[in-house]
Amino acid sequence: MITIRTTIFRSAAAAKKRCPIRPLGSLALAVLCGWTSTALAAPYAFMSVSGTNVPGNGTNVSTFTSGLGNGFITVDHNSTTPNSLGNWGAQDNLNSAIIPSMFATLFPGSGNVQGHLAQSMYGDPNPPAGSPAPIPNVTTVTFHLNTYSGNLSTLAFGIWNTTTEVGAPVYNVQFKDASNVIVSPSTVNILGNDDNTGSAGVLGLHQMLFTPSSGDITFSSAILNANGIHTDALFFDRIPVGTQEIIVTATLPALNNLGDGVGYYFAEPVPEPASFVLAAVGLVSLGVMRRWRRR
Repeated sequence: MITIRTTIFRSAAAAKKRCPIRPLGSLALAVLCGWTSTALAAPYAFMSVSGTNVPGNGTNVSTFTSGLGNGFITVDHNSTTPNSLGNWGAQDNLNSAIIPSMFATLFPGSGNVQGHLAQSMYGDPNPPAGSPAPIPNVTTVTFHLNTYSGNLSTLAFGIWNTTTEVGAPVYNVQFKDASNVIVSPSTVNILGNDDNTGSAGVLGLHQMLFTPSSGDITFSSAILNANGIHTDALFFDRIPVGTQEIIVTATLPALNNLGDGVGYYFAEPVPEPASFVLAAVGLVSLGVMRRWRRR
């Protein structure tokens, strides 16, 4: 606060000496106040991730923790589809495999961030006797929001690196509302797309596309990066207040025994300075204007 006040006084004084005409002085003050507001603009803080590092149903729980004191979000993976290859890959729930990530275009200044890795297996081309061949693998990744106390409408949710090898749509996003009813994410606001440029990331071959009315995730036909893999990342916010769960379902046809690893992220806007700080800035500005009027 002292630094802000000192800067405002010195800058205002300098402006007064250079531009003694009152209208110009007021204009300079307005510009100065605009600069102060911009300097205090809130960046995003990505939630940290910890987990059991154990793949598979039931034991593969991870937790996103708010660094701003807004509680936490747990995530678990489940699948009931019979698959002789296994439903989850060896790196499922191994979050360190995509740490650090970086999304510098949408979130400048955030630096390296953490994410959660879910690795669903593709369907089985040679299922057990008596099962239809080939059989797709259906998995769900569920994010539980009931333990998060922050503002859901400003919470950013990101998905990165969905497959482009087996057609589309393969992934689908749905919400569970306060009445435990599954609804489409039709009201969300798409913040945009970004490549993962962290050391654990790879550039996207195609751009991820998201249709909020259906929750389907697809991809564009255009090539983003000739040496890229799957899709870039897509982030959205304005999750409706009262939403209890974000449910991501993958329906993966038969392809190979490598699995498809997808990264998930949560980011919170850092609150602006406390109101009393902004009020102090306003009082200082008012005092400067009064001094100009008296001279």
